[in-house]
Amino acid sequence: NKITAGAVRWQEGLDVARKSLHQWPFDRDRVRMAVAPTIPAHCSDEFLVNAAKLTRDYDIGLHTHLAESKVQAVAGLKLYGKSLTAHLESLNVLGPNFTAAHGVWLDDEDMLRLADTGSKIAHNPASNMRYGSGLAHVRRMIESDLVVGVGTDSRSCSDGLNMFEAMRLASFTSRVQGPDYKRWLTTDEVFSMATVESAKILGMADEIGVLAPGYKADIVFLDTQNPNYVPLTSVMDQIVNAENGSGVASVMVGGRMVFDDGRITTLDYEALVSKIENAIERLREKGKRSSALAFKLEEIVGSFCVGLANTPYHVHRYCGMP
Repeated sequence: NKITAGAVRWQEGLDVARKSLHQWPFDRDRVRMAVAPTIPAHCSDEFLVNAAKLTRDYDIGLHTHLAESKVQAVAGLKLYGKSLTAHLESLNVLGPNFTAAHGVWLDDEDMLRLADTGSKIAHNPASNMRYGSGLAHVRRMIESDLVVGVGTDSRSCSDGLNMFEAMRLASFTSRVQGPDYKRWLTTDEVFSMATVESAKILGMADEIGVLAPGYKADIVFLDTQNPNYVPLTSVMDQIVNAENGSGVASVMVGGRMVFDDGRITTLDYEALVSKIENAIERLREKGKRSSALAFKLEEIVGSFCVGLANTPYHVHRYCGMP
């Protein structure tokens, strides 16, 4: 039956993850695996419980999108009679290896639940606005002693992987949530979120995130002759608020220069571009049926999402006029 088939699928998925952990072909000091169930309401409780157990058995990360949109928040209440975060807590899924992306629609109690269990938040301001999810209350998260890092979500969710842009948007979005400038995120805070705090989220707090003896030599070299830094007046403000990636001269990872003077040193970029262009038509052809179905369902899904989003909720994270 369908229930049995679904159970088999998630069991097979975790079996694949377990096998991958045993046969991991990459240097674990540089590339580490994590298990990432999608939105909790899309997963069975049994799957979430067993995914969490697997990550603890192997000391790896557990990642999911949590309270990203009002639709998710309202659906969680309808499904479980409690918030998604409270539901995950009841399943013993939260913990020091757990990272929630977004957290836009978390309330104060949920923030404390996450903080008390050692869970963390990946703040993705570009994606949150790209999908109309709202503005996360990062200041309240920090006040709740939550570890908050900065991310891009992915290229498919925010159209780019530019961490400088993510920092700038994290800074700016905090400023449109109220006039009290003392509650805005400072550039120092945002830079720390993108470095030190994000290292904690990756489980690498003792290895990366700062330039210090004993840490990996992960360094981004910025060209002070770039227009972003001329004149050089406030380094931190200019890195967070002005840099867009054009000022990056070189990048070192683990002491190895992977981008030097505008040139990628680890692969043949032109050959990679050619390979991608040759593959895109094949992928487009394969995706035609899925795209056609998506367009047919657009009105139905859109009406459903807008309807749920208009449901009264005790948290408000939109910045639109009432």
